[in-house]
Amino acid sequence: MKLATILNEIFDEAKYKKWKTSNVTYRGVNKEVEGSRSAILGKGLYTAPASNKSFAKSYGKLQFVVNAIPKKPKVFSDLNRWEIFLFNLKCEVLGINPNDYSYPPDVREFDKKTTIEDEMQNKGFDGVIITGREMVNYKPTDVKMFDTEDQLKTY
Repeated sequence: MKLATILNEIFDEAKYKKWKTSNVTYRGVNKEVEGSRSAILGKGLYTAPASNKSFAKSYGKLQFVVNAIPKKPKVFSDLNRWEIFLFNLKCEVLGINPNDYSYPPDVREFDKKTTIEDEMQNKGFDGVIITGREMVNYKPTDVKMFDTEDQLKTY
């Protein structure tokens, strides 16, 4: 029997693809600008789902990431819904009526009192997912990053 046949029998491609879909996200890494990008969802580990690999790639060299998906995320169908939620969250923290548009929340005042990630965790969420776009995990644990799919497969 050929070695390639033996290896294919040991490595179940269908099982791997199913596992990858549920557990792997992508991250674009650029050493020169790492840490300087806007943290619209708060500070944490940002990744993109497989359906938006090109989004992650736009930030730099693509990496495969395991264990980055939040376990108890707040999920939004689009970025606009997140921005509305965040506006209301900032109003809540600052004691402002969100319907009083003559007095929008001052981001600097919010930042003096708390952080997005602290407020989200106080509400019981460990991250935020914008469906089909990106996600952040505020307290990722046991994260593994791989530069190639072969490295991921041997994991």
